[in-house]
Amino acid sequence: MHLADRFVLPEGYVARPYAGRSDHAAMAAMLTEYRLITGDPEMVNADQMDQSYAHLTDCDPDLDIALVERDGELAAYCRPAHGDLDDTTDLIVFVPTSPAHLRADLFHALADGCEAHLRKWISDRPARYRGYACHPGPGVTPTDGEAAWLEQRGYTATEWGASLRRPDLDDIPDLPLPDGIEVRPVRPEQMRDIVAAHHECFRGEWDFSEIDERTFAHIIDDPYRDETLWQVAWDGDTIVGQVKPFINDDENTARGYRRGYTEYISTHRDYRNRGIAGALLARALAAIRDRGMTEAVLGVDTNNPGGAFQLYTKLGFELQTYEAVYTRPT
Repeated sequence: MHLADRFVLPEGYVARPYAGRSDHAAMAAMLTEYRLITGDPEMVNADQMDQSYAHLTDCDPDLDIALVERDGELAAYCRPAHGDLDDTTDLIVFVPTSPAHLRADLFHALADGCEAHLRKWISDRPARYRGYACHPGPGVTPTDGEAAWLEQRGYTATEWGASLRRPDLDDIPDLPLPDGIEVRPVRPEQMRDIVAAHHECFRGEWDFSEIDERTFAHIIDDPYRDETLWQVAWDGDTIVGQVKPFINDDENTARGYRRGYTEYISTHRDYRNRGIAGALLARALAAIRDRGMTEAVLGVDTNNPGGAFQLYTKLGFELQTYEAVYTRPT
């Protein structure tokens, strides 16, 4: 059964199957609007959708993606997906919606259809539904919007992420790397090893799954990738830490700021608590400053066992928004 056939939508809304790349421009524009109101400022373009959807492994585009329209315009799209973690299968409800159509009755209709569709991936493994929502923060009860609506559905906030911003690139500290650790220019043949090393640093965390081609493509094929900004630290032949900055020129032009992203931050588990992440992040800030940027942003898991949230705030980043990861037993 196609996802589009599972929805019972409010009057005026219709669902249709995903048509492939021809839908990507409208999906990217709507996702950008949705992200902006939920605290994630990064713009998305059709080229990024092209590369991401070319490597989907967690759903079947021919059955598991649907677009919801009203009066011929895109109101939302739905891409429920599944991921096998170490001890459970996560059934992911993902329903980005245009701000003009973000309303409780439509949200619940989309979530109902996605949850029903996701049941086909339930097996003898433990399983749970997972969703994401902008949130006022730990200890605060949401009163409206997707966080409140998920809680009405029995979901509970179990993990927290945050968006942080450094409002200027002045006074960047000069933090040395430990003796024997060096940053080297990235060679093309090293890219997959660098991406794989970053992924491996998160083994054992709540959302870890084995790396696949989509993970490689998300970074290596990203049209905004600029490996000349990457800060990759080595100890001999071992990759021990990295920060992979990028600059979204389209976003900067559209929004009128000069912002760089200092993302994909990781440290090899055998090299943690030696100042490597801080030194690489300081180098990344200097690199984007030297490209003319005046501010930086990053996202972080606030429960990161390495104390990343505290490190970033010490380096001048300020909390902007929280995102809650919601789960519910099947």
